[in-house]
Amino acid sequence: MTLPPTADIVIIGAGIAGLGAARELEARGAGRIVVVERDYPGAGATGRNVARIRRMQLTEELSRVAMACQDKYERMGGELGSNVLFYRLGYAWILYEQDEVERMRDVVAMHERLGIRSALLSPDETLHHLPVFTGGDPVAGSVLSDDAIVHHDAVVWAHLDHLGSSVSVHPHTNVTSIERDGSRVRAVVTDRGRIEAPIVLNATDGWSTQVNAMADVRMPNRPRRREVLVTAPLRRTIEAAVTFYRPAEGWFNQTLRGEVVMGAVDPDEPVGVNQGSSWAFLRRTAELMTRKAPALRDVTVIRQWAGMYDITPDHQPIVGPTTQLEGWWQAVGWSGRGMLLAPFLTELLAEHLVSGKAPEMLRMFLPDRFSPTTEAEGGQADYYARYSPGGASASG
Repeated sequence: MTLPPTADIVIIGAGIAGLGAARELEARGAGRIVVVERDYPGAGATGRNVARIRRMQLTEELSRVAMACQDKYERMGGELGSNVLFYRLGYAWILYEQDEVERMRDVVAMHERLGIRSALLSPDETLHHLPVFTGGDPVAGSVLSDDAIVHHDAVVWAHLDHLGSSVSVHPHTNVTSIERDGSRVRAVVTDRGRIEAPIVLNATDGWSTQVNAMADVRMPNRPRRREVLVTAPLRRTIEAAVTFYRPAEGWFNQTLRGEVVMGAVDPDEPVGVNQGSSWAFLRRTAELMTRKAPALRDVTVIRQWAGMYDITPDHQPIVGPTTQLEGWWQAVGWSGRGMLLAPFLTELLAEHLVSGKAPEMLRMFLPDRFSPTTEAEGGQADYYARYSPGGASASG
């Protein structure tokens, strides 16, 4: 498909953020929209994650946002006319220390006020519901909810199939430079041609720092690798998607086909784009999982891969326009929660762009909460420290 020379809006990146924004903007009559993608749609973080869609968050503000995001998924199949494989597997935080349990009492009470179904379970109740942890490191309890998972490929292709004639998607198109006209954006230059447009949306997540630099825009989000592995199918017995944060961050869940998908985070993962997986990850994950869930020690790993978390200092995304460059919009910095947050927040972004006014729920994510000199996230081994007094908030 030939690249058009002009457009009303150019979107860089055809992951869930870029495709979600294209769909929402088209629905609001925003004009001719061109989406350019360096690889194929969903090739970045969107196609390299396990797509947990959960309302259960650690703060009330973020729980309210997550509730709206999950509601978006509840109606997405009907809106797009396609099954996005959204299903309620359940979700569990596994707790290993008493301070985690005490912290969660207030969190569960907050969930109850909001109408989120979560429960604080005792050690015995945890092992009854999740016997995979029997014989492993002693658990102090857990928080269990009825949260959901979606299939990322189904979401991508449902969006692609639903786009109308005013949107054109151009895969295998590399952005080489951004043209400015003084204080505003003028054009996107690619290896397949130049597109002049008054509005450009950077929706490239892990590559967004590079794209922002082309426009001389500075944001403090930085990419860090996150690795994943999957096992051969087992009899389905794990009735929740699991996460734990102490003493090291790890997670696993079982797919509808019986595979176990899992990972363990390296707190010293360096900044930079790296989608190659490693032996060190396999060893780290195997050691952590067999210690906590001995039932998994004999599983057969059949493949592993990696994707990017584009992480901000407050672990919340950057969504909206920036005063650094007129016409330059952002939908980046998802900090590992793009599949949850992007469909709903790009709906709010489209409302903002068309109406000229930011919806209330979008304001906490606007780019100009950071100055051009804000330092990037420096890494933090303890997940809960992001929520401590004086610490940054997090999206999940």
